[in-house]
Amino acid sequence: MTTPSITPAPLDDPFYYLRNMQQIIRFCLTRYGDLWLASERDQLAGMLALSEPAQGLLVRLVMRKGHLFRLNKLVYAEIPNVTSALHELAGAGLVTLEPALALSEVCALARREECVQLARHRHPEQTFAASARKQDLEEVLLTGPAQNPQPLAGWWPHAPFAVVTLSCTALFTRLRLMFFGNLHQDWSEFVLTELGLQCFEPVALSEHSRPFQHRDDVNAMLALFELQERMQDTCAQNVPLPAPVACEWIEYRRHKLLFQLGRQAEREGNTALALAHYEQSRHREARIRALRLREKCDDPAKVAALAQQALDEITQPEARISLGRILQRSAKKAGMVVPALASPAVPVSHLPLPKPDSGGVEAAVAAHLANEQVRVFHVENRLFNGLFALLFWPALFAPVRGAFFHPFQAGPADLYRPGFAEARRELIDEGFTQLAKGEYRALIMARHQQKQGISCPFIHWPALPARLVEQALNIIPAAHLEAVFRHLLLDLRHHRRGMPDLIELNAQTNSYRLIEVKGPGDRLQDHQRLWLGTMLEQGLPVSVCNVSWLAD
Repeated sequence: MTTPSITPAPLDDPFYYLRNMQQIIRFCLTRYGDLWLASERDQLAGMLALSEPAQGLLVRLVMRKGHLFRLNKLVYAEIPNVTSALHELAGAGLVTLEPALALSEVCALARREECVQLARHRHPEQTFAASARKQDLEEVLLTGPAQNPQPLAGWWPHAPFAVVTLSCTALFTRLRLMFFGNLHQDWSEFVLTELGLQCFEPVALSEHSRPFQHRDDVNAMLALFELQERMQDTCAQNVPLPAPVACEWIEYRRHKLLFQLGRQAEREGNTALALAHYEQSRHREARIRALRLREKCDDPAKVAALAQQALDEITQPEARISLGRILQRSAKKAGMVVPALASPAVPVSHLPLPKPDSGGVEAAVAAHLANEQVRVFHVENRLFNGLFALLFWPALFAPVRGAFFHPFQAGPADLYRPGFAEARRELIDEGFTQLAKGEYRALIMARHQQKQGISCPFIHWPALPARLVEQALNIIPAAHLEAVFRHLLLDLRHHRRGMPDLIELNAQTNSYRLIEVKGPGDRLQDHQRLWLGTMLEQGLPVSVCNVSWLAD
């Protein structure tokens, strides 16, 4: 079955947001046709059969926060008869007129001066000043035995406003999850945006690559998000543990939630619960947090043994730095001797410069080093990240399950998950083969031209001009590029930052230098040390330039 394409509606159409939502509904009904209940399909299809004003009003309500709305706040130029549209929506079961409300909900909807009127109505024996604070009025109104919800007229017969509630919130929450793949994004990111201002790489959205293959997958994700919301309102011990999920990418989200529950329990001082959550989680940081907790209460020799075991099993370099420090501290307390943490011997130069009137320290060093033969670019992370993306473009935009939910993604949703590279092993190996064969220069330059302007998480196009790419590829050896790219792939989230600030390209000698610039008072961070150590180990010409400002 062919998934329908989505063409963003022009913003000069007063119902542009509706046009976009209609396409989303058709997209999800087609792509996930077997994952909807018949009642859900009927309700969505019924919504599409309503009049244009009724559909537009529904989408306006869906995009607003909450589910309760004052009728006098529903004013939209393109919907002149809101009352008629509401009755049509009510007839379709999409909204409820005169819903049952808790008194607290009435207070939340009422303005301060209206709360004064409500308090005078419900407590005629008391006097309430017109200037009374809303918080004080609510305290009076809500004090006493709880009462069952009832229509607004039951609380306040002469209320100056009427209320309507959405009856399809759960349906549109499910729709939003199935389209975006998360509930962090809201409808405004699509239906209120002229997506034509951005370009996206077309990715084949096949049935095989559908992130959700079963309705249980969607239900599991909804349950995880509900638990995440619950975390914000209660302590960690009151949040039930999420059940294991058969779907691998959703199971990753479950382990991330376990880690978050552990962090919350730790902040609350519940060490035992935090440790239990950490040790059930496979999140990359969970093991480190667990060891840090054990450092406070367990035998140091035991902690050192656990840290060494983790070092033997974990390959991510940044995680290994933290584990190495835990091992050093625990071993010292236990009276054990372990090898000291290796620190790369980085070449360092000292450069006194006049302090510039404007611009950063990197620009000052670049201007000092450049001459007729030498070009110096302030690239930081942008050059190597960009070259990586251009070489491995097919891998970045491969239709892997759980990676692409809709046609408007700048990159795969699993970019920073542990199994990213393994899921694309053949495509990544093909990129390294291009490097080994020497065919990568023409390939990267061609992609630089073909993909220009397409959104990509590793490329900031204005910072990657063709002349820089061409000069860099002509001078930097393929072996050096391979070393950088393999280090990147070890941990894309953390290794995409921390690269040297400047690249010096000498066309006359066909050589280059990478320079990490440090101004007065600045020092190397862990992620920068990792890159420097890796580059030196692989023979890349890299050094640190410590800058001091000359006195006037």
